[in-house]
Order: sequence, then structure tokens, then C-alpha cells
Amino acid sequence: MSAVYWLIDDEGHYIKAHTILATGDAAVVVQRDDVAIKMAIVYKNFTLEKVEENRHGIRREQEVWQRIQPNIDTPVEGIVHCLGLPGDTIELRYMSGGTLSKFLKHRARPSIELQKRCDILSRNILLDGSLNVVIADLGASTIMPIDTVMMDAVDDYNCSIWTDLCQLGLVFYEIITGTQTGISLYHSSGGDDLIAVFPSRDILPSLGKRIWDRDIIETCWREGGYGTEGAGGGGF
Repeated sequence: MSAVYWLIDDEGHYIKAHTILATGDAAVVVQRDDVAIKMAIVYKNFTLEKVEENRHGIRREQEVWQRIQPNIDTPVEGIVHCLGLPGDTIELRYMSGGTLSKFLKHRARPSIELQKRCDILSRNILLDGSLNVVIADLGASTIMPIDTVMMDAVDDYNCSIWTDLCQLGLVFYEIITGTQTGISLYHSSGGDDLIAVFPSRDILPSLGKRIWDRDIIETCWREGGYGTEGAGGGGF
């Protein structure tokens, strides 16, 4: 393969394929020992503008990590431990269990068996060696003022507490049924950016009476369904 198509890391070296844990539109996650390092996607033929655009996304996510985990030495329950933010990278504790979506695809049993075992996008939730789950990707998160009334707030991409709850309902559905919906709330706005659109109910899966916690999922899929309780919390 031509060197043009090899990813370049934060130190200017080519990234070895076997160290890549995940890739997105603008970022790649690489394993180095017990650390997962998220950095901008950079190829040899990228323009300086494209490199800066991708690195800007990393710096934006760094600001989110600084808000959600202000003390590097003190991890936040339910969020993967951020170990450091050197340069234009994000260092996270490596989670040996992989992603929740991969676990559901290869290990989980659908419907009634999952309900017996009582066994959030699921590809952004990681599992450790004991299958404890944590949220790992904050790249699409937006920092809001602390005094923001979340019930009424939307960011530049039309994301809100209601689109978050809708996605949470999709993850619950995947966990309970073992079926990935492939539904995305993000659509092109005509430029490079994607905007979130709350889906109509007919686009979302039907919920049979045997689905565990179907009322919770149904409420997540109704915009404003949880009222002020669902919109509670701080400015994040």
C-alpha cells in the first residue's frame, strides 16, 4: 500500500494497523500499552487546512473532558478514565472488553434470554475485562453554560436533551433485543456539517408487549416525553 494511505500519528510516525482500535470521520484511536490514544486523522497527502480541521475537533473534545473530569487523577463514574490531554491528543484508559455494540453482536442473546439475564450509540460504550460499561466518546458533545435550562436548549447541531434521550432509547432497544437498528439522528445540512433531527415514531422500531421496559423506551422516543425530569441536570 502506498505511504499516502497510511495514517500518521501525533509524533509524525506512520501508525501500525494492528494498533488501531477505532476510526471515525476525523479521529483515530490507537493502543499504546494500557492506554488508548485518540488523535486527529492525518494522511500524508492532507492539506494543512484539513489537518487543522481534524485537530480542532480533538481540541474541542479536550474542552469537554476538562469540564466533565476536571481532575485527571479522579475518574468519573460511568465515564472512561481520561489519563491526560497532551498536545492534540486524548489519552484514555484502555478497555479490554471492546465496544458494547461488538459484544451485543457476538455474545448477547436477543429478547427473552436477555430479559432473563437483565443483561448508551452502543459503539461509543466500552466494556472493561469484567464487562462493566463506560461512555467513551465525547467528540459530539457540546459545552453549555452551567446555568443552561436544558429543557429548552439546543446546540449548533440541533442536539438537545431530547435527541440524547432518543439515542438512549435506541441503545436500550439494542441491549434488550440484540438487534442494531442502524438509525441515525444526524442528517446533512447541505454543507459539511450534520444536524440532528428527532425522528418520527414510524421510523423507529415497533415495540412488542414482551419487550422488557418498553414504556421507558417508548418515552425516550417521544420528544419531551420525560418533561422537566428528563431535562434535569447541569449545563452539560
